[in-house]
Amino acid sequence: MPVSLPFFDYEVPDELKEKIKIGQLIRIPFLKSEQFGVVADIKSSSAKENLKLKPINNIVFEEPALSKEQVDFLRDIAEFYHTSLGFILKTNLPPLQKTKLKKMVLNAVPKSRGKFEKPEFFLYKDESEKQKFILEKITADESAQVLYLVPELPHINKIKNILPKEIFDNAVIITSELSNKEIFAKWMQIRTGEKKLVIGTRRALFLPWFNLKTIILDDEANANYKSWDMAPRIQTRDAVLFLAKHHCSQLYLLSHTPSVETHYFAKQGIYSKTGEKEIHIFKNFPDVIDLKQERKSGNYSFMSADLVNEFKQVKSGDIFFFLNRRGSASYVGCRDCGNVNKCPNCHFALNYHQDTNVLKCHYCGYTEPMVTTCKVCHGVNMAILGVGTQLAETNIRRLLGSNNTRTVIRIDSDENDLEKLKIPGDKIIIGTQMAWPHIDWSRIKLLVFLDADTSLFIPEYKIAENLWQMLRDAQYNLPNDAKFIIQTNHPDHLVFRSLFKPEIFYQEQMKERKVLGYPPYKFLLKLFLGSPKMDIAEKEASRISAKLLGLTKGKNDIIILGPLEMAPYFYNGQYWQVILAKINYETYKQSTKLLLSNLPNNWKADPNPNSILYFS
Repeated sequence: MPVSLPFFDYEVPDELKEKIKIGQLIRIPFLKSEQFGVVADIKSSSAKENLKLKPINNIVFEEPALSKEQVDFLRDIAEFYHTSLGFILKTNLPPLQKTKLKKMVLNAVPKSRGKFEKPEFFLYKDESEKQKFILEKITADESAQVLYLVPELPHINKIKNILPKEIFDNAVIITSELSNKEIFAKWMQIRTGEKKLVIGTRRALFLPWFNLKTIILDDEANANYKSWDMAPRIQTRDAVLFLAKHHCSQLYLLSHTPSVETHYFAKQGIYSKTGEKEIHIFKNFPDVIDLKQERKSGNYSFMSADLVNEFKQVKSGDIFFFLNRRGSASYVGCRDCGNVNKCPNCHFALNYHQDTNVLKCHYCGYTEPMVTTCKVCHGVNMAILGVGTQLAETNIRRLLGSNNTRTVIRIDSDENDLEKLKIPGDKIIIGTQMAWPHIDWSRIKLLVFLDADTSLFIPEYKIAENLWQMLRDAQYNLPNDAKFIIQTNHPDHLVFRSLFKPEIFYQEQMKERKVLGYPPYKFLLKLFLGSPKMDIAEKEASRISAKLLGLTKGKNDIIILGPLEMAPYFYNGQYWQVILAKINYETYKQSTKLLLSNLPNNWKADPNPNSILYFS
């Protein structure tokens, strides 16, 4: 159903009034058919109201399928993320098929008891500290449910290496890749209390929790906890806070390198903090190579002389060349007038693909032949700038020569066969972020950030933090004997300097975000709309912006900005506009719901976004 129509009222027949409970699965008449429903609320009505309501048909199970606490959590999520409550409820239920429903027997469960305590942030420096903490928390109360969340599916294998076999084998593993049959079986194991420990991705938020006492959010700063490409656009770190409050669970956030927000909340006492007193300085310091100096010495290759030397010295093990860009080059531009060849739809620079000799837009798929003259000044002084995975692969193979014994693998959105990473023997991996969680870090002998500046100067407030987290994660995962090289044109940038003194990064980020009114000083709500016609998108965005400005007039805790063009402006066949709301944290939940309740159904909402103008 539409976001604006989450509930329908039905009458409870006299014979069912003593049996009706919140969270029950029921059958209801809807139009000319019968549908499933979940009881969200029960109210008494007086005869004076003279309501003419259809009665419910029957109660499917006497015992609730979902606890009242979980139903309230789902309502919170639906309102906060501008998503249909029916969709959210369906996600939290098993497949409602006749054959499966016949097999279901729902037992009575005790009512949840407890008091919500402030979240606890645990800072660790290595896997042994992390393992000790996790084992202590998940074995503290064998009768209670425990939820252990990880950012992506590959991280579950890492947890398998941390937990004792008897504990891991007895856990329920929940991911988005499960079949209906698997979801049904695991749902029943949790609902009946057969299994207490659940390990999973954010899909595990939506389960029949009745006695959830412990929630562990591992690697809390990981950007993959944020869903940005489809509703509900959940930030798992926010959602688990809602879940913990409704169930009175103790929430633990774990990390070796905290997010800027968590670091701030721990410093301010909003979260309690345990574990290491200061952020650990890892011993395997990277060699930061200044590419400007390389060019001064006459080396215009994307591989510095020091990198080539280190590369040749690695005799065994794997080598990982990291690039956050596919294709052969970032863009093609004119050295005379400065013109850059851009996509006529998205207004983004076209990427050069050497294998097909074309310029391609990675957003809308537009292509055009490679150019040899400038479209503006008609000069011939054209330059191919930047490096992509295709060009890196070509040049690395050339450097290896015919005597190479290593398997060369490229992993990006064009070449995404992850099974290649399981090939035995020594490998050279050239990959984007797609490869990051899948590589075997224990085999890496040389890690290279070929072009660390790729996205560093994009005008988004989390760009520096994203790179900082990746560099720190690399240091944490690399073996002690591995070599780590970073190539950059800006070796004095805060991100690289902070690797040797982590607290500097947080201090500088706090100063910048306080001035600009970004998290953790203001909560951000991103609202965006797409239309096949540019003028319609612009008019509708202006109308909603005016409406929200009128709604928040006199409210000092909400600032409305925009509308602005998104980047790319044209994406998936539509023109996009964005409105941004900056909200005081004291009222962020109520204010977000207020704004979204006045948002049309065709608008998209992204609370606590990873980016302001971009889609990712």
